[in-house]
Amino acid sequence: MHQQITEYIRRRVRVPDEALEKALGYSRVVRYKKGDLILRTGEYCRFIGYLNSGLIMVTMADDEGKEIICHFFFENEFFTYIESIDDNIPSHKNFIAMEDCEILMLSKSECSLIFSIHPAFEALFNQLILDDLKRMMRYAQERQTQSAEERYLKMMASHAALFNRVPLKFIAGYLGLAAPSLSRLRKRLVKK
Repeated sequence: MHQQITEYIRRRVRVPDEALEKALGYSRVVRYKKGDLILRTGEYCRFIGYLNSGLIMVTMADDEGKEIICHFFFENEFFTYIESIDDNIPSHKNFIAMEDCEILMLSKSECSLIFSIHPAFEALFNQLILDDLKRMMRYAQERQTQSAEERYLKMMASHAALFNRVPLKFIAGYLGLAAPSLSRLRKRLVKK
C-alpha cells in the first residue's frame, strides 16, 4: 500500500525507515468512484492527498460562471487545495475523480505531528508547495504566451496517455479550446 509513496518520498528527501513508517501511520486510504467530487467549490480542504491510482481533474468557474479545466493530477502525485495552506478559506475549485481513484489522505491538522517526527517531512512539504505554485504559474504563463497548438504539442509530449484516459472535450477545455477547434487542430497536425 505504501510502496509508491515511499519511493516518491525517498527520491526527494532522506528520512529513516522508522520515521517514514511512523509518518505514514497518520495516513488513511480513501477510494473514489469515477465522477465523484473529492473536493467541491465552497468546501474547506482539510487534507493533503497522494494519488496511488486514478486520475483527478481540477476545475473552476471563470468570470462568466463557465467551468474551466485548470489541471489534471496523475498517479504518484500529491495534491491539495494549495491556496488554503496558510489561510482557512473555502475552495474555489472542484477536484473530480476522472477514473476510480485510490488516495492516501493525510489530515492537514496532523502536519505538525508529522513534521515533528523528522525535519525531512517539512522540507518535503515545502517542496510540494513550491512545485504546485510553479505549476500554477507555468499554466497561467503558457495560456498567455503560447498558442493552443504549442500547448497541445507540449501536452502530447508530456502526457500522451491522457488522450486515452479523458474525453477530448476535457482536453480541449484545458487547452482553452472548444471541442470542434481541437478536432480541427488535430486533423491539421496529422496532415503536416
